[in-house]
Amino acid sequence: MTTPSTAEAEKAARAVVDRFVREGHMRRSEGARLLRDGLPIILQGFALGRLRGKPEEEITAGLEDERAKAQRRHASARTITARRAALLSLTTAEFAIAAWEGVQRDLARHLAAHS
Repeated sequence: MTTPSTAEAEKAARAVVDRFVREGHMRRSEGARLLRDGLPIILQGFALGRLRGKPEEEITAGLEDERAKAQRRHASARTITARRAALLSLTTAEFAIAAWEGVQRDLARHLAAHS
């Protein structure tokens, strides 16, 4: 069995990492580690959710909810430690949303090519 192409998911996740690096919120090495270690975990989570029957809309809503919570936490953080922790949550949420949107594009491309 071949591994499905996740080019769009990888490109979208890389764009988020690049933005956070440009803004000075993470070092390039941290971004590379997030892409190398985090992206496969997130993609596997999406796959397992879908295999277990979780609707795409529910996945999207859950990710958007997590981003909204992270944005509120970041906006209300007062100490440097709280701001850093909130930024980590926000980065993770943005990264996951970008990857999910990329997965949907990858799937649409795959289905179009094989129908």
